[in-house]
Amino acid sequence: MKKILMLITVMLIVFTMAACGNNDDDSGRVRNITLSYADWGNQEVNQALIDAFMVEYPHITVELRRDITGAGGEFTANLINAQAANVLPDVFAIDNVPTGLSNGMILDITEYWDNDPDTAFVYPNIAETAVYNGRRFAVPSFQFIKGIYINLSLFDFYNVPIPPKDWNYDQFVQTATQIRQAGQNDFVYGIDPWFGDLDFEAIWPTQDHVDVGYQTFDGERFHFNTPMWINAYQAKLDLWAQGVVAQHTEAEMAVIGDVWPWLAGYTAMSIDGSWNLWMVDTMFEESGFEVGFWPYPGGAAGQFPPTILDYAVVSSQTEHPEEAYLLAKWMTFGRQGWEVRLDIMEERNILYLDRFPVADYPEIWERASNYVDYVEGVRESVELFEFSKPDVDKWLPGYKAFWEWVESDDNDYWTRIAEGLITPEVFAREWETKLNELISEALSEYLN
Repeated sequence: MKKILMLITVMLIVFTMAACGNNDDDSGRVRNITLSYADWGNQEVNQALIDAFMVEYPHITVELRRDITGAGGEFTANLINAQAANVLPDVFAIDNVPTGLSNGMILDITEYWDNDPDTAFVYPNIAETAVYNGRRFAVPSFQFIKGIYINLSLFDFYNVPIPPKDWNYDQFVQTATQIRQAGQNDFVYGIDPWFGDLDFEAIWPTQDHVDVGYQTFDGERFHFNTPMWINAYQAKLDLWAQGVVAQHTEAEMAVIGDVWPWLAGYTAMSIDGSWNLWMVDTMFEESGFEVGFWPYPGGAAGQFPPTILDYAVVSSQTEHPEEAYLLAKWMTFGRQGWEVRLDIMEERNILYLDRFPVADYPEIWERASNYVDYVEGVRESVELFEFSKPDVDKWLPGYKAFWEWVESDDNDYWTRIAEGLITPEVFAREWETKLNELISEALSEYLN
């Protein structure tokens, strides 16, 4: 009898060990999967999100890769090196989807996206990006607002009326000119430009025409050789010529010191992105400036917020594409991931969002309401998100190559434009032809 009981006990132990060693759970998913993730964002927040993901999916272990450094283009260049060494992360952010696609580092995730019910909540004008010949190769992660930071204290000091948040670009130009005239003797300019330039031709046509997208893109072609684009480009040249746009001289900088003139209060308005919302608190704490973030000025058709998109992708080297998609979703547009992100913000007393959901989840937006109201003017942009017009910089094939062509020494467009040797009416035709040619050639590579 004892021998029989011992035999039964041994058999039970064997079966138990076999069950524990099984690589499948009740749903048929493979257990003990390991994935890796990399982006250039806040790594502490990334780790907290990953920890929550592993609690939700205990069969998946995720390693946060910190060895791929840099941001933007530098980050993508380091990804290419990782690909060559066959050590790409399973999921990663990328600053240019076509670059990753051309280098064969990105997986087609159409199947997972199309069968995911949450993708129906992604804003339509965002969901249609990074899709080539009906195939999706990237997940839109966040949208950033392009708007106008306004130094309200300068407006008060020079007794210039603060513009309404539903303003138009004519009011923007008039206000900038008025501030420049009032503050000229104090080295105060009207506009701090967008990455050293004004963006009028990229945005103004979108405000005057409901069906016109970023840089006049209609989904297939760009339309530079049109009055809407040419007039907007000429308007920015005129403002530069009139001295309204910040271009402080060496003598002025000697007085201002080694500091960004905008931060020091020598520019009234700055065209910039929501990723720089940190400036609002910094400028108040360091200089006592009250700063708001007004919506981008509208036009004849209304007010359509320009937004800047970021993307994450699944690696072509991953051995677990379905699970990698789950991770990509969690770290980007996913409902659960955003719940965790907001939990993290509450725990860490983070007061504002500098990036925003690309999906219209009512419960997420309800929770995010307080963060939207922290900086005056942000809510007005957020409430217009369904009408936003996203950029094409990171996902449209051929677009990056076009600007490299414009900036090449052979063309020297910037010098010729600055010296007045070529007018918008002329280079609009040249640019439109070349850009559409490059877009067509690049897209044709993805048709097979």
